[in-house]
Amino acid sequence: MKDRSELSRVEFGKTRIRLTKDLTTMNPALVEGLQGLAVGKLANYTMKVRFPTVTVGINWQDCDIVEGVYGMPEPPPMKPLPAQRGAPAEPPAQE
Repeated sequence: MKDRSELSRVEFGKTRIRLTKDLTTMNPALVEGLQGLAVGKLANYTMKVRFPTVTVGINWQDCDIVEGVYGMPEPPPMKPLPAQRGAPAEPPAQE
């Protein structure tokens, strides 16, 4: 956001937020461009934002409002874990 006055446009539980700063030092999941839902207020200029994998407090300077899109973004598709090598496909038969 360019100005703190833009915080007045945020409706908690409806407004979608996009990170404009890489916050991976705080949490590895918080990459630039990640979208989440503003769910509350932590301090005067800090919002509580729920992302698909984590909920954190974000400063108004580190995010932007996504225009025309409301609600929680869809979680990223789950990637299947690779099969472990050397592991038996079936448990051993019990006699």
